[in-house]
Amino acid sequence: MSVQIVLDDSDLILNISGSTAITTMRRKIKIPYTSVEEVQVGNFKFPWTAIKRTGITTFSYKAGIFVIDGKKYFLSYHDTNKVVILDLKGYEFDKIVIESVEPEQLANNILMRCSSQK
Repeated sequence: MSVQIVLDDSDLILNISGSTAITTMRRKIKIPYTSVEEVQVGNFKFPWTAIKRTGITTFSYKAGIFVIDGKKYFLSYHDTNKVVILDLKGYEFDKIVIESVEPEQLANNILMRCSSQK
């Protein structure tokens, strides 16, 4: 996978590599836990109305920066059923959608860190 998730003390860090780093022109996204409003696990439906800013869209892979319904998203996933969706406030992105091998565990770990920051 081209995005590695690191749970730091005060930030969620996405280390981006491979073709995703090249097409998004980013190697790292650092999200303060205080910016996280909501964490969801589940299925993400990629709308046909999405506007790609930078990134990759294939039948089986979505990664990059998109505008969906006027909101700025960062996406990185193969399996739409194994994603964690972060709703953010006061941050560069409105939503982050990332795939995880264990999405429920990742969501719980993020929520624990978010609650300790508030």
